[in-house]
Amino acid sequence: MRLFTRSTPLDVEVSPAAAGRGDVVTAVVSSSRPIDDVDAARLEWGYVNFFRYHWAGRADSALAQAGREAWLAADVGINAGGERDTDEWVGVSRVPLAVPESAPVHTTASFRVPAWAPPSSPELVRWCCRAIIERRGRDYDAHGEFAVRVRRADVAASVGSTERLAGDADTTIDIALDEHIVAAGEAIRGRLIVSARRDLPAGDLAVCWRRCRDSHPLSRRPSRGGALDGPVTAVASRVPLVAGHPVTAPFVLPLPADAAPSAEAVHSSLRWFVHARLFYVGFSAHLTERVLHPIVVVNRP
Repeated sequence: MRLFTRSTPLDVEVSPAAAGRGDVVTAVVSSSRPIDDVDAARLEWGYVNFFRYHWAGRADSALAQAGREAWLAADVGINAGGERDTDEWVGVSRVPLAVPESAPVHTTASFRVPAWAPPSSPELVRWCCRAIIERRGRDYDAHGEFAVRVRRADVAASVGSTERLAGDADTTIDIALDEHIVAAGEAIRGRLIVSARRDLPAGDLAVCWRRCRDSHPLSRRPSRGGALDGPVTAVASRVPLVAGHPVTAPFVLPLPADAAPSAEAVHSSLRWFVHARLFYVGFSAHLTERVLHPIVVVNRP
């Protein structure tokens, strides 16, 4: 895969286009003409890390004045800031790049994908090889992209535990999974085990997947993060909730074919969960019970 920069004579092509942890990729760097006035040149291997941060705004902006007026009007917590998307380059390896004085550039370099490499996804990480030439005139910076794929064997299966998200815990919901590592496009299979602490109205059970992207930038104020829930799959209707009589309900929950893999990068992370809920039937004062159970998503079976 190649990413061309229109204003530079440099071209970087990386092969293979997709690689796993421990695999070797090779970059071919070439130029359409000789490059002169070179001060320094290097190749960098690494990734672009996408994340969100909280922008506080300029102290002298018009919105800041509006925020102060809102404070005086007792609207506490209003400010001129907000959440913004950005990205930063995370360098992993750097090597010198040889630039001939009177001939076009044509060289190759290899890179072994680290065992800890976060897998590629539009939501988190884009791996690249960068050719950077610093000149007495305009600098050149060209990129060649490649994807990092992660298999089940590359990650540790952390069983984890079911965590209560909301509700009064009048009914406990345990999530038992057949596998805790799931590839994109496959189905999550498991069972919901429902135990009422006392006799309660019947309930409806449903599940969905939840994806969370956490931002933890090194030099910016992190955002509050965000969660995305997938389509809801009904599991069972009017489940009897009787104290001392637990109920087990199997479920099959498909993952999208383009599901971004679980990953942890420098400035952000991506986590996946099974999200189960129990809605009490009829009019009652019982709050909906919601629980989460962690899973690991990979992008290579």
